[in-house]
Amino acid sequence: MPTLVALLLCIAGTASAQPIADRNFAIDFYDGVALGNTTQVGMGGAGAAYITGSAGTLINASAPVIRNTTDRGSWSWDYHLDALTATLSSDYDNNGVTSEDGGASFVTGGLSFRYNHWAIAATVTAQTAPVIGSEPDLDAEAFRGKLVLSRWFSSADLAIGAGIQQLRFGITNRNQDPDAELFAMGGSGAIVGLTWVPRQRNVRVAAAVESPILGGDVETSSCDPMDCNGYILPEKVESAGRLVGGIAYRIGPTPWNSVVLTPFRDERSLTFAADVVVTGPTRNGFGIEAFGMQQLQRSGSNTDVSLRFGVDTEVIPGRLKLRAGTYWEPSRFDDVSGRLHATVGMDIGVLNFRFWGPRRVRVSGTADLAPRYRNIGLSIGFWSRG
Repeated sequence: MPTLVALLLCIAGTASAQPIADRNFAIDFYDGVALGNTTQVGMGGAGAAYITGSAGTLINASAPVIRNTTDRGSWSWDYHLDALTATLSSDYDNNGVTSEDGGASFVTGGLSFRYNHWAIAATVTAQTAPVIGSEPDLDAEAFRGKLVLSRWFSSADLAIGAGIQQLRFGITNRNQDPDAELFAMGGSGAIVGLTWVPRQRNVRVAAAVESPILGGDVETSSCDPMDCNGYILPEKVESAGRLVGGIAYRIGPTPWNSVVLTPFRDERSLTFAADVVVTGPTRNGFGIEAFGMQQLQRSGSNTDVSLRFGVDTEVIPGRLKLRAGTYWEPSRFDDVSGRLHATVGMDIGVLNFRFWGPRRVRVSGTADLAPRYRNIGLSIGFWSRG
């Protein structure tokens, strides 16, 4: 139950906040923080030119077809499964209102398959977060799925991928049947990506584009959209278009983009990565937290730019990788400033075995820290072959 103090803070801290009077508004679905697998988060979200396989598909549609440097076969496969939790955050979406209810929990998984110069990949991400100040207690749930097809053009050292993504956003009542949604809505959009991997060089360059998603047609069978448990429901959900540019550079004993004849590329190395993420505006977007207090707080009125930097080093070949990064999270709200993040992470190799070739299990952890924001993650998967 929202306290009077929390409500006053919301109204006073958001000059544009106003009571909801009709359904002529959209929820701005936006993540300004670094989300993905533990490698991407640990490197400050910089992964467009660095992360390949299924995990790379989360940010770049061309990632599935980029071979590991130890991969000499006609086909290969890859997967990822990572969990992150920001429940220790007091202002997860940086809307200017703090709360003890915590932030979002995030799970992502994916599978990719490559045959010669073609690859296909599918990824899913699921996110749940409490709607701060809502009465009754509400949770926001989001599901995003991506399906991409990518091809490698050896004459140009270029990978190109394209596909679709589907977004579904809903609100549930935490104290009722967890399968019963207050409302839900969804939409779809296009994604395109490319990566240049010049042979015998130590650099990679990438670009990716995601089209805007505008989802309408509220799904609700239990209430009137103009009075649903005391709430006036939004007409749409909007996910803004996004443009990503990235570069990565590796320092090691052998050129990065060269074939390695061993099963794993066990060599000391240092890799730097940088991304710029440009997120477009929404036409009529408002924040989910203010919605929980039955207020409208304008979100996404301007184009936002996030700069992201990371470094990854294999300290003990085949056994230990360390990474760190930083990035700027711009605010989607006109009267709230952005914030600077610091990230860390590591991979530990724990077990070798054979399953369709030699495999090595790794345990990974990551942390992302900023004012009023805490995010930690854990992953168990295969050690990268390089």
